[in-house]
Amino acid sequence: MIHNDVLNQLQLLIKTSAPPLIEVAQTPLEEALWVPGQRLTAMVLTSLPNGRFQVQVGDMALDMNLPRNTQPGDQVELTFVSNQPRLTFALTRDLLAVAGNNLAFGAKPQVTLSDSVRYLGALLQKISDQAETQATPLNKTAPLLSAAPSDIKEFAASLRNTLSQSGLFYESHQAQWVAGERRLTDLLQEPQGKLSPLNPATEAEIAQKNLPVSPGAGAEIAQKNAPVSMQSDGLLAQSASRMPVHGEAVALVQQQLQTLDSRQLVWQGQVWQGQPMEWRVEERGAREGGQGDEEMPHWQTSLRLQLPRLGDVQATLAFIPQGLRIDLGAADAGTAEVMRGAQDKLRSSMEVSGLKVLAMSVESHEKVG
Repeated sequence: MIHNDVLNQLQLLIKTSAPPLIEVAQTPLEEALWVPGQRLTAMVLTSLPNGRFQVQVGDMALDMNLPRNTQPGDQVELTFVSNQPRLTFALTRDLLAVAGNNLAFGAKPQVTLSDSVRYLGALLQKISDQAETQATPLNKTAPLLSAAPSDIKEFAASLRNTLSQSGLFYESHQAQWVAGERRLTDLLQEPQGKLSPLNPATEAEIAQKNLPVSPGAGAEIAQKNAPVSMQSDGLLAQSASRMPVHGEAVALVQQQLQTLDSRQLVWQGQVWQGQPMEWRVEERGAREGGQGDEEMPHWQTSLRLQLPRLGDVQATLAFIPQGLRIDLGAADAGTAEVMRGAQDKLRSSMEVSGLKVLAMSVESHEKVG
């Protein structure tokens, strides 16, 4: 994720400022392991008849289009930009020049971080200090349903609404509201929306006013209502009173950052009275650092329940461009056998719904807890 951010910022700088790019004529057989934004010292080996130069970068000899006044034996500092569609660099001095006319060659740019960025950085550092490898679960004490579902579509809608209204996607939903794709009344049902000064208004008043949730008003409320527990040591305490983040939303903002970093979301709670469930949704592939062009990010979701008759069961669904993979598991061997006998029925049901089932398996697993 950090590498993607660097790449995006670097490409934005290049697009808006257009410094000369240095492209390699032929892609070397050995894959380059540099990351976008990495600075490299290169040695000019020789000039070529076509006006280009052979340059030593690391242990690679590359054919580059350097400035015409370049001489063999010169050392140049390059910044790696991209390896697609071919290896591309920029002269570090050119990037520094377009980033600020007051920056001399080799000088470090003077960067000023906003309070918002410093605050988010402090939250990320706090998450890192906790050394958590998985996303903190979304916990819900009240059951989603009053009883075991008789309508599977109603159950699916309840699960969808649980994630949608969790507050993890609040900023995305704000963008949808601005685009006219989401109602303000729906936005105010999320945890952050419930902290808005517009929340006490009736639905009719909100619809009549059609006003945005004012960040300025939220900042004022945050300053007045920030709890004592928020006044901790370090940067969080210094910036808390200046941030447009309500004190009660700090934990949720941390959870948003953690979800972005881990690419997974975990929900734990009761789906109906006395029936606990663990539900995990995650992006795979990209998070696992797969190699090769065929390794594409895909979504995977899994449910785990302890049912009265079937015992400990779980289902994992992996959504890839070609279709759907289903893996079922049960702690009880008899339950696993029942599942195997119902595989064809489940496959047919999925395909009637428009889902192409690529593979399905049923395995026994050890009981958890």
